[in-house]
Amino acid sequence: MRALELKQRVLASALAGALTAGLAPCLPAGQSASDNVEEWTVPEGTEFKLQLHTTVSSKTSKAGDRVLTTLIDPVAVEDREVLPKGVRIDGHVGEVREAGHKGRGGYLYVVFDTVELPNGEKVAIVGSLTEIFSSEGSADSTVGLEGELKGRGPSRKKQVAIVGAAGVAGAAGGVGPAAAALVGGAIAAYLLPRGKQASLAAGSLVGMRLDRDVSFSLPGTAN
Repeated sequence: MRALELKQRVLASALAGALTAGLAPCLPAGQSASDNVEEWTVPEGTEFKLQLHTTVSSKTSKAGDRVLTTLIDPVAVEDREVLPKGVRIDGHVGEVREAGHKGRGGYLYVVFDTVELPNGEKVAIVGSLTEIFSSEGSADSTVGLEGELKGRGPSRKKQVAIVGAAGVAGAAGGVGPAAAALVGGAIAAYLLPRGKQASLAAGSLVGMRLDRDVSFSLPGTAN
């Protein structure tokens, strides 16, 4: 009995080895699986066009909230498409300030921190907001020089009109020019409307700049 059991175990082991060998990928002699990958680097300064899938607002968003986007236009390096359309590029909300009185608009920062490759691998990146191509449901936000999303304040024309009217009111109070300017400034600050919230709705198209090189591996192309 023991001899029969031993023989059966040997046959089972041999069969498992044959199946494993049959499932192994066939590679040319002298080539390993790791030889069939290529390293690519997307350089700092590369521009990405993204579609936003998360609504962000200086009124409701909190620092740390996740921001989800997908790539609209593929990214190429040396004529090789390394990031195809539709890959996930996500981030988070950084500093946030709600809109306030005296015309102060709200602002928030979106920090892009992850790209998900087609094979599911997630790679860390550092990217910042650069522009708004189209905005869903809001035309009151712009992108500042430091990449912050800003809510608009009163227009320059409206500010001039309010300050001018306030100055006239101060002078009408019978005070000197210097005092009139102070009174007028106080009245103007009081009359300026509340600034707009910085916001972008899901569906908006935005630009992102890569602020640091990012490298990753991709399957090699056939020769």
